[in-house]
Amino acid sequence: MSLVHVNGCDFACEQIGEGADLIFIHGEIHGMAYWEYQLPDFTRDHRCFIYNRRGHVGSGMPDYGFSLVNQTRDLAALIEHHQIRNPVIVAVAFGTTIAANYALQFPDRVRGLVLAAWSEMHDAMLYFHRWASYNQIAVDILERSGRDALIDHLRAEGGRSIYKVIPVDSPIREKCVRMFASHPIDEYRRGMLEFGTSVPDLVTPFSRLGLPVLGICGANDPYPDQPERLHGMPRFVEAAPIAGAGRFVHWEQPAAFNAAVRDFLGTI
Repeated sequence: MSLVHVNGCDFACEQIGEGADLIFIHGEIHGMAYWEYQLPDFTRDHRCFIYNRRGHVGSGMPDYGFSLVNQTRDLAALIEHHQIRNPVIVAVAFGTTIAANYALQFPDRVRGLVLAAWSEMHDAMLYFHRWASYNQIAVDILERSGRDALIDHLRAEGGRSIYKVIPVDSPIREKCVRMFASHPIDEYRRGMLEFGTSVPDLVTPFSRLGLPVLGICGANDPYPDQPERLHGMPRFVEAAPIAGAGRFVHWEQPAAFNAAVRDFLGTI
């Protein structure tokens, strides 16, 4: 793991493997840890790049710059720094908005995209309104009682009254709880909220791109994809919902997720 300074911020990141480039982008208050089942598979024949976005644990927490526009600049600067060429970008949740925005700006620099749990692309403001209340709870707990208390609260209420994407009955529940509780307090206080309010209508311009795109969603995702939104996209396909998975399909059913991604890579 290394720390790289680009676009006015430090980023915890890692580039491993040899072969065609893959980039993995996590969602909001997520992190690199949840690519644990993808890296051992894909680094066998790809050069994989992962990073923690600004405001997330291990990366910088600057005073500004959390908008979609600036986080797309982060991605572009990291791609340039690591000399990544013509990658396939694999993104989850709000990471899909960064991937889509980068592809809109640089369609000739992207080989394809895998968008998992991509409803944030068309419902960003709904997430913002949920976060506004959830994050205040998290901030209050962190200020009053500290990180361990937030972990305890998420163990009891995660997926129920707060951050409803946390799976309630799943082997990855504890990992999700710890990941959601791991970030600097200002990420909950303002970073997430600035980002959430900055996402425009990406679906309309994105659907006009000719890039190959795969959508993937867990069958139990509380906020499922709406593939009809991209019905006019010439090279878009939505995989069949993956059974036994919710929001974190790549973490809950990694074998099925990795197989779908590999099948997609074989077609582009």
